[in-house]
Amino acid sequence: MRGDVHILIVDDEAVMRDSLSAWLMEDGYEVEAVGDGAQALQRVREERWDVLLVDLKMPGMDGIEVLEKVKGYNEEIPVIIMTAYATVDSAVEAMKKGAYDYIVKPFNPEEIGLAIRKIIAYQDLVKENLYLRQELERKYQFKDIIGKSHKMQEVFALVKTVAKSNSTILIEGESGTGKELVARAIHNSSLRNEGPFVAVNCAALPENLLESELFGHERGAFTGAVSTKKGRFELANKGTLFLDEIGDISPKTQVDLLRVLEKFPAGRGDSLN
Repeated sequence: MRGDVHILIVDDEAVMRDSLSAWLMEDGYEVEAVGDGAQALQRVREERWDVLLVDLKMPGMDGIEVLEKVKGYNEEIPVIIMTAYATVDSAVEAMKKGAYDYIVKPFNPEEIGLAIRKIIAYQDLVKENLYLRQELERKYQFKDIIGKSHKMQEVFALVKTVAKSNSTILIEGESGTGKELVARAIHNSSLRNEGPFVAVNCAALPENLLESELFGHERGAFTGAVSTKKGRFELANKGTLFLDEIGDISPKTQVDLLRVLEKFPAGRGDSLN
């Protein structure tokens, strides 16, 4: 198990504190135990905790009150309520107040161990997703595009400028010069960076399929349209739509695209790059 996981036990019974601490330390966790709610809240303010195990019935401050105060201080801390006096009402109240789980005493070590492993696995997943998202955003920041020439410095400066606007942007360049990389850098540096980045390779799709991809269709609109499909414009709502190789689309589709851009300019409502 992992020694970087810190668990705080809150129980007024010394026997329960000692036995539970021993079980969890055998699994490799860092464990501390306190005898009342006031000490628990003090330790929560002083240290980082991955899990709190809190007894429901304690003199002075009971487990529900400890739960409420902990969540008021840091709602992200998972709290497991333990009790030998289980009732439906207390279980419902604990869950409504934000308890992760409600475990009835007496319990075996595996039961409490399983609950903790689920919490740690979820926390690891959240951290991993956050890390991957930060790495993806970092990858496409304009400062990470390699280039020291005067011309590239001009590109970087232009990216900074246009990222602040809501204008439709035309990016020109030969194939392989990094137009999509620049588009992603603009998106991630803009106020729309929390929205989706949707890319469409216009040259890779035939005209009839491209129209369906861009604008979507309703069920039964044509033969084979068995369901309603959202277009890329709708999917890019509140984000950025990147149309690659736009010069290769047919004149008819260009006219349709122009009508959309005129009717829904990027500066109003939905944002399009």
